[in-house]
Amino acid sequence: MIKKLKLNFIVNTMILVSIAISMILSAICLLTYIAEETEISKALDFNIRYADSNLSDLSQAQQSFEGRIYDVSFTVLVDSQGNVISGTQTHVSDDVISDVIYHAMHAENTRGNITRHKLSFSRMKVNKGTLISFVSREHLAKAVKESIFRSITSFIVGFLIFLYISKRLADLAIAPVEKAWEQQRQFLADASHDLKTPITVILANNNIISSHQDQTIQSQMKWIESTSEEAGRMSDLINKMLELAKGEEAKEELKIGEIDLSEVVEDSILQFEVVAFEKNLTIESGVQPNMIVRAHRPTVSKVLEILFDNAIKYSNENEKISVALYKSSKKIYFTINNKGEYIKPDELPHVFERFYRTNKEREVGGHGLGLSIAKKKCDMIGCKLSVESSKEEGTTFTIIFKSKKQ
Repeated sequence: MIKKLKLNFIVNTMILVSIAISMILSAICLLTYIAEETEISKALDFNIRYADSNLSDLSQAQQSFEGRIYDVSFTVLVDSQGNVISGTQTHVSDDVISDVIYHAMHAENTRGNITRHKLSFSRMKVNKGTLISFVSREHLAKAVKESIFRSITSFIVGFLIFLYISKRLADLAIAPVEKAWEQQRQFLADASHDLKTPITVILANNNIISSHQDQTIQSQMKWIESTSEEAGRMSDLINKMLELAKGEEAKEELKIGEIDLSEVVEDSILQFEVVAFEKNLTIESGVQPNMIVRAHRPTVSKVLEILFDNAIKYSNENEKISVALYKSSKKIYFTINNKGEYIKPDELPHVFERFYRTNKEREVGGHGLGLSIAKKKCDMIGCKLSVESSKEEGTTFTIIFKSKKQ
């Protein structure tokens, strides 16, 4: 799928580029042709105008002509029968002169081209007869051919250059899609496994309960409790998937207002103290009072819930979790630190990516969704969530809030 998408991107890009290059080069060739035709017209006009007053001096006068001087350019004065009365010197044979005069005299228009002899002509009646000026079209043909050759060469070179560029652009454009695709494939594999396990347990528990229908509910409570626990795991995974599926329009539904962040943090500490106690953990609090920020309280509470749950889940027993809330440089900082296994440097940049799971998360059964949800929610309310981790200091998550404007 990714290869097909990349190929479609390159093909569509090259079609558009080819059309654009073709149009530009065609326009250049057309402008070259028009410019050459204009030069021929200027030469014909000069010859006719000057020959009308002094045909014998035309050859000398052409030396002062500001336009292009053509190798083959001559003017003749003919009578009504097409016989030459006078004319400028030329290296063209008498037979060719007779033929081109005949065509020029019998042409419907006073201007035209004689393709066979590669000449353009202009005809004008005067008192003594008819003046006909001829100018070679060989320079035009040569210029157009050169223009076409340059255009074809430029097209080929430009095509190859843009093909390389489009391939590079395709790699850059598809890279996030490819990465997301791989992450989703990994997630689907993990989610399928995580859903399959509780389903298997639930079915097994139900089979056990069904096979002992004569026993009391009390005697089978361990199977019932196991079923309830596995159903809870399934519900948690599904809820997280639904949370990530919500569109960005959810931001519009948030009613941002002033909240006492100190109070929200204290509530979260109180909520997770029992959970921490069950794992022989202590929560050390350093919360400054009256930290007022503009935010959405339920969203902040949800982010804190994810971070506290994460800290407890990945802390070693008999350790402490340090929580701090303080103001610095007109910004309010919330930090939560745990001393469990640290996040490796190569995994750290991916912590907030959807579906990404560290090796430790795989061991404890994480879905790789919680921190993604926390990051998205922080973005929605305009605060910044970051993480640092080392062997010495453990793992620290930091949220930066803008303090209330004074």
